[in-house]
Amino acid sequence: LQPYDQVYVRRSPGYQVQQNVAIEGEILFGGNYAMTSREERLSDLVNKAGGPTSYAYLRGAKLTRVANASEKKRMSEAMIDSLGIRVEDTFTVGIDLEKALSNPKGNADLVLREGDVISIPKNTNTVTINGAVMVPNTVSYMQGKDVDYYLNQAGGYSDNAKKSKKFIVYMNGQVTKVKGSGKKQIEPGCEIIVPSKAKKKGNIANILGYATSFSSLGLMVASIANLIKK
Repeated sequence: LQPYDQVYVRRSPGYQVQQNVAIEGEILFGGNYAMTSREERLSDLVNKAGGPTSYAYLRGAKLTRVANASEKKRMSEAMIDSLGIRVEDTFTVGIDLEKALSNPKGNADLVLREGDVISIPKNTNTVTINGAVMVPNTVSYMQGKDVDYYLNQAGGYSDNAKKSKKFIVYMNGQVTKVKGSGKKQIEPGCEIIVPSKAKKKGNIANILGYATSFSSLGLMVASIANLIKK
């Protein structure tokens, strides 16, 4: 080398800082795993962990994700703060792990990102009924039964129920409004929630409290607010 020479050590284009994801519940080898590609997917992580156990309920699997700055902004814009609910650091992404495993790299096989946690529950055979009903209850899932059947198991609607705004929260984090009889929408492990006619701020806060089966609702708040608005 000579005086005033400049030496450059360039970054390898294929290098990236190790990123970790996790899987827990009914999986053979649960724990943390390093992502080995930029397009690591749900099926890749499940395969790394040895596959689900014989007790796994894949339809109920959920993905918990760490919110980035833009996602936290979206949650704030959904007026979570004004509703008296703290903006969470994580949120639930609705997934269909059953479909992802049957069709790797398909649309349902989502690409993972650092900090993701997949939770696979045990087989469940119950349905929870909550909100503006006479007696909130958890009952056995009965194939082919409609929403009214389950509401009757909770004593029916209370006087302040918003009957036309009831919705279903699934174990995997997805939310849907009840359509018609809802017979084809009911799944094991889901929760039927009937909003009340209370003021909007208290109503949404109470509804989020009803969803006792789910550890992180996150961006689900915006979906629920749209479902129950007048």
